[in-house]
Amino acid sequence: MPPGRWGMVTDKALARGLLAALPMIMVIRLLSLTAAVLVLEACEPRVQQQPPLQPSASLQELMQNIIDPSADGVWNSVETVVTQSGESTHQPRIPEEWMQVRCAAITLAESANLLVIEHRRVGVKPFPAEARGALDSGQIQTLIDNQRAAFDGFAVALREAARTALSAIDARDPVRLVSAGAAIDQICEGCHLKFWYPNQVIPSLPSAPPRAVMLGPKQP
Repeated sequence: MPPGRWGMVTDKALARGLLAALPMIMVIRLLSLTAAVLVLEACEPRVQQQPPLQPSASLQELMQNIIDPSADGVWNSVETVVTQSGESTHQPRIPEEWMQVRCAAITLAESANLLVIEHRRVGVKPFPAEARGALDSGQIQTLIDNQRAAFDGFAVALREAARTALSAIDARDPVRLVSAGAAIDQICEGCHLKFWYPNQVIPSLPSAPPRAVMLGPKQP
């Protein structure tokens, strides 16, 4: 066979061999790329899905152990006492006293965030109504579940009022602190009237005792 013819046949054979080998090369590259991706994924930290918030304390426990004590810390920080000896005003004056009431305001603001966590039970166990016009734990639970938006609204208002108190504390302003404390009290009372004792019965003031009538001799 002439050299030129042999060279042409050799070129065709080589071409056929390359075409036959091309799919295998692609497969090898694909497998290499897949392996590289898997290695990279293994090296990257996995982001685990966080479980939803799960309350541990009941609403009653939250009130008794966190919210009430921290609110008292704000309310009792500034007060005026009037006695027979005169009038005295108590308020934070030194840094340690301001820090103490600041801690109470921060706790109150953050505890308001805990109120909006869903699926929190009113009590660890059922409890009866505490007074005439008040609701028992089951009734309170039903009312909160049915009016969740209103309940959460009170919680948000409480948080913002506590933040106002915190601002007054940082400004060392006892007058603004008293005003913020009054707003906190109004919000708490409004929530209680809505969800705790909506049918409260306020006893009337005792009537004044009848005045003695001085009887004298009849006039002729």
